[in-house]
Parts: sequence; structure tokens; C-alpha cells
Amino acid sequence: MRDLNFFESYLDKRKFNINKKLIYYWIIILLLIFLILYTISNQIKIRKISKDIVKLKLVAHDERINKKVEEITEEEKKVKELQASLNEIKLIDGTLEEISIIDDSLLKSITSRIPEKLFFTSISMHPDNIEIIGIAQDKQSIAELGKSLEIIDGFKEVFISNISKKEIYYKFNLNINLKDVRIDEDDGTTEDSEVEETVE
Repeated sequence: MRDLNFFESYLDKRKFNINKKLIYYWIIILLLIFLILYTISNQIKIRKISKDIVKLKLVAHDERINKKVEEITEEEKKVKELQASLNEIKLIDGTLEEISIIDDSLLKSITSRIPEKLFFTSISMHPDNIEIIGIAQDKQSIAELGKSLEIIDGFKEVFISNISKKEIYYKFNLNINLKDVRIDEDDGTTEDSEVEETVE
């Protein structure tokens, strides 16, 4: 015959209560461990970020880097200035093409009249004038060039603004004022208008 124990249910309940408390303790311990690890992780991240900030401050205050940045800024300014100059040159080039005063045939007319003992070192072309710088062995060659250029159609005035002796040759500046050919929009005819004389 089986013995009956009337306190058995109370004993089982007590055991279950003890186990429940253990689970709570473990949960609390795990939470504390998690919080400690999370805090340590955050502290490590904060220290790393602080070190990075210090490094960035050192870089920001480094004279060599600041000098390099200034050089790059200056180069950027020069590039912008060159771009602006290039745009101006394009506008001038477009204007010259539109008015068609200076063309290949005109340049050939100039170069075909160069005496043997004379050479051009530079030619500057503007909408209303041409400036030629050159060298010659004698003044006679310079005068011959000036006279031969005066008969070219489209030139208003040809004059030599400067002649100077340089060792064994003569350096000269020759200016040519051009006739301004304009197209009358009403009847399509062309007319010559006077261009203001400029001497450099």
C-alpha cells in the first residue's frame, strides 16, 4: 500500500520557487555583465575618437599642410585667371572672324613685302590695328618695308613708331592702323569708317 504524503505538494512548490529565484539572479547577472561590457566598449570608442580628434587638430595646425593648401588655392586662382584670359581670347578671335579684316591673304600681303635683310620677331593683331616688331641690318630695309606696306588696300596708315640700335642690327616697331569695314544692314553695302590712331 502506497504511503500518502500530504506535504509533498508544498515541498515541490518550494523547490520551484528556489529555481525561479536562481533564474532571476542569472538574468540580473547577465544584464550587469552586458551593461559593463557596453560601458567599456563605449569608453574605448570615446578614447579612439578623442585620439582621432587630436590627430586632426595636429594636421589642421601643421604649417607644411597649411602651406600646401595655400599653394593649391593660389594654383586654382591662376587656373581661373587663365580660363578667363582664354575666354577673352576666344571672344577676340570670334570678333576678328566676324569682321574679317585680318585674314590669310592680308598676312601674305605683309610677308611678301619683307626685304631680304629684315626679319619679324612678333606680330600682334587687334581688331583695329597690327603691331609688328622686327630686326633689320640697316634702316633702309625698315623704310622700304614701311613704304611697301602703305599701298596695301585696307591699311589706313602705316608708321614706324620706334627704331633702336642693338649691337649689329636695328630693332623696330611698326604700327598699322586698319580701315574698319562695316556692313550696312539696310542695303548690304560696305563702308569705310575711320579708326582712331593708336601709338604704343
